[in-house]
Amino acid sequence: MTDTARQLLQELMGELQGSGKQYTDSDVCKDHLVDFCPHQLFTNTKVDLGPCDLIHDDRLRTAYQSSSDKNHLGYESSFYDRIQRLSHDLQRKVRRALDRVTAEADEQLINPRKEEKEERAIILDERIKLMVPQIQELGQSGRVNEAFAAFEHMERMTSDLDALKERINSVNPLFKNENRLGVCDVCGALLVPNDAAKRLDAHNEGKQHQGYLRIQKAVEEYERTRESSGPGQSRERGAHRSRHDARTRSRNRSPYSQPDRRSHDDHSRYSYRNTSRRRRRND
Repeated sequence: MTDTARQLLQELMGELQGSGKQYTDSDVCKDHLVDFCPHQLFTNTKVDLGPCDLIHDDRLRTAYQSSSDKNHLGYESSFYDRIQRLSHDLQRKVRRALDRVTAEADEQLINPRKEEKEERAIILDERIKLMVPQIQELGQSGRVNEAFAAFEHMERMTSDLDALKERINSVNPLFKNENRLGVCDVCGALLVPNDAAKRLDAHNEGKQHQGYLRIQKAVEEYERTRESSGPGQSRERGAHRSRHDARTRSRNRSPYSQPDRRSHDDHSRYSYRNTSRRRRRND
C-alpha cells in the first residue's frame, strides 16, 4: 500500500470511528461491502426482492476493501452463495419461458375453450332460426311494433353469432409461427421478434435486465477467481477468520463482569488478611 493510499485509509477510518460504525457491525450489509446488495437491483420491478434494512455505506465498503480482512471474513462466500441462488432461479425461469414458446401447440392451447364456443354458436343459431317465423307472424297480424322489436333483437343475435364464429376460427397469437415470442437469455423476459430497435434498447437498459446482467457478470468473475485460487488460499482465509473471531471474542469477553470482579478482588484481599493473622498467632 502506497503512502497516499495509507493516508486516505487512515482518514476514512478516522471518520468511521468518529461515527462509531464499523464494517463488522451486524447492522451493516455485508453484500454491499463485497460488491452490491441484490435487494437494490430490482426495486419497483416484477422481481423486486423487497427492501434491505441494513446499512449501505460506501465509506464502510471502501474501508473493508482496503483492509486486510478482505476475503478472510466469509463475506464473499455468503455473497456469492446468494447471487448464485438468484442465478439458478433465473435459469429455471428461462427454461420455463422457452418451454412455453416452443411447446407443441395442441388444440386446447391454439384455441382455448373451442368446444364451448361451438356449442354456444349452435344454440344461438337455433334461436335465430326460430325467431324468423315469429317475426313473420307478428307482421301478418298487424303487430308492427312488436315485429320490429323482435327483428332488431334477431339482428343483435346475428351479430353475436358472427363474432362467436370468428373466435372459434381464431388462433392464439402465441402459437402463430410468424409471431412466436423469443426469450431474453439474460433476464428471461418474453420478447417480440422483429420489434422496433427502440423497444429492444429500452428492454436492455431496463432495471430488471441490467440487474440480472450484473449478477451474471459477478458469478462469472467469482468462478474465474475460484478456479485460479488454490486450496491453500482457502485454508489461509479460514485461519485468518478464526484469528479475527478469536480477537473479537477476547475483546468482548472477560472472566468477570465489573461487579463480579470487585467482589472477587475483595474476597482475595480478605482471604490474604486472614491467612496473615493466623500465621502471626502461630509464630
